[in-house]
Amino acid sequence: MRKQGAARRAAPFHDGLGMSTTNDTIVAIATATGEAGLAIVRLSGPGALDVARRLAGARALPREGVRSHLARAATLRDATGEVLDHGLVLPMLAPRSYTGEDVVEFHCHGGALCARRVTGACRDAGARPAGPGEFTRRAFLNGRLSLDQAEAVADLIHAEDELAARAALRQLRGGLRRDVEAIERPLLDLLARLEGGLEFEGDDAAAVAVPRAGLLAVLDAALAALALLLADADAARRVREGVHVVLLGAPNAGKSSLFNALLSQERALVDAEPGTTRDVVAARLHHGGVSFVLHDTAGLRSDGGRVEALGMARAREAAASADVVLLLSELSATSGSDVADAPAGVVVLKVATKADLADPSRREAARREGRLVTSAHGGTGLDELRAALLAAVDGERLREVADLGHAFHERHRHRLAAAREELAALRDEVALRAAPAEVAAGLLAGILAELGEVTGRVFSENLLGEVFARFCVGK
Repeated sequence: MRKQGAARRAAPFHDGLGMSTTNDTIVAIATATGEAGLAIVRLSGPGALDVARRLAGARALPREGVRSHLARAATLRDATGEVLDHGLVLPMLAPRSYTGEDVVEFHCHGGALCARRVTGACRDAGARPAGPGEFTRRAFLNGRLSLDQAEAVADLIHAEDELAARAALRQLRGGLRRDVEAIERPLLDLLARLEGGLEFEGDDAAAVAVPRAGLLAVLDAALAALALLLADADAARRVREGVHVVLLGAPNAGKSSLFNALLSQERALVDAEPGTTRDVVAARLHHGGVSFVLHDTAGLRSDGGRVEALGMARAREAAASADVVLLLSELSATSGSDVADAPAGVVVLKVATKADLADPSRREAARREGRLVTSAHGGTGLDELRAALLAAVDGERLREVADLGHAFHERHRHRLAAAREELAALRDEVALRAAPAEVAAGLLAGILAELGEVTGRVFSENLLGEVFARFCVGK
């Protein structure tokens, strides 16, 4: 028999997809500032057509029968009738637009002035300036993108190499979302069955109860899937941010020279005086499809002035958080002289420098000791060093993660790890103490809330503010 007024034990989900919290029209320049052949001003919202019509006229945007996704030439005028520009007007009607709302774009002549004047006329006609990422935020709220896909838009804009761009594109196409939803679906079905059992009593409840073996099977499968997903977290960070490589060693060990040689440009100051480098200098090296962020650091020694000591502290701090440390020493140095400064838990490659100043026997001895023999001036060993860097971070693994669309951020990793921890606790509760269905349903709802924050099935205004703060105005 069904229980009267049985309350749902699971915490409610805030599913914001399909709901828009705004009813105004926004405008922004959607292209970068500066001289260019083209500039785009974008309008979005319920009044987008009316605002655009005041600038472009009814001929370009008739009051009846506007054809979506068809550009028309138009003379753009302000409220006084002054000509602002001659360009194209492109309407994209809801829901087949980026934001899911009516969108109109003005394609103007490039440069800051034309676009700025058109934007000002749009504001005078009733639109308000868009905030950072507000177009993409509306796309999320109107169900055009999941939250992780929206974040992939920002990643694509900020991508500095092909691997990062590929990962962002695959995530934008739903790579991460599909994997998270594949974990969620059996758990949502299990939650529905558990809650269904709470609606009945007596023999009816027993008939719909979820067997413990079935419950454990679903939880075990979800735990295994989460473990696989989280195994990609570190590689995903390296794809998105680049692999952080810190050059570490004594003063005059050749760090800045090697730094410049790897980059094929003079980025760091090189001088014979010890302690020339006082701060961390960073630059990107692209090799084998992978982006490496090289960090040149202050030389490590026991003496030195106050400013140099600050530089050494920053060097050690950078090394502790690096993916790879290149531990440099002159070829004439003994093999054990650099070991004390190697940070724990970081991949370390020992590099012998200034090979052009040493005789062949020393070079061969260094190679036998496992040191990479290099010369910044002659170019000796630079290709081998780049290959060693690629092997140290498993470039194939990075490409695999990029192809999966797993360019997830720290917030994704945190939510997935929290869900796995809570799932493991629930599994133990079920296996060891046969948790009642009411308890299991409540715990499962919390787990699904953690997973829901990854894709935005569950969200808060604070979460949206955090995500879209990374965006530029106009996107």
